[in-house]
Amino acid sequence: MKKAHLFEQLHALGSYQPPYSQMVKKLKYTKQLLYGELLGELLTESILLNLSAQQISTVDYLLPVPLHTKKQRSRGFNQATIIAQVIAKRLNTPLLLEGVERHISTMPQEGLTLYNRKKNLNGAFSICPSMQQEIIGAYIVIIDDVVTTGATVNSLCHTLLEAGAQRIDIWCISRTSLNTQKS
Repeated sequence: MKKAHLFEQLHALGSYQPPYSQMVKKLKYTKQLLYGELLGELLTESILLNLSAQQISTVDYLLPVPLHTKKQRSRGFNQATIIAQVIAKRLNTPLLLEGVERHISTMPQEGLTLYNRKKNLNGAFSICPSMQQEIIGAYIVIIDDVVTTGATVNSLCHTLLEAGAQRIDIWCISRTSLNTQKS
């Protein structure tokens, strides 16, 4: 993650290697939703151990990376939402589940180059006018399962910052780099 990003801080539970990579794949591709809850608990514990109580208490919203409605219908769930629900409950932080949308159905990011990832996500997210006031001046934490190049979260950050968000951080299960071998 050597490229400039629009978020201020990224907190990851670990690298995209076993056991986290296996748990994420079981959640996303075999619909074993229990892994989402377990990953949410593990990420919450890591947040509580590594971030200050003062920082955590100033978060206005947790925002799971939205899936396009077509993708959510075919998968049946949004893995980031399952993880975020656990964190929100444990930290008593509001979830932002409506009003921020992925209105462009993008191809999967896995296997794309950095350039193609950015191009794939250009303008993919939008904020409903009814949500605009909630975003202005807010400290928002985006919840995602895996951050590789940061193209997805950066695209979402761009949309949120344009809408007036004050600060954006990322909390994710795993992060990887372009050089990391896929497991």
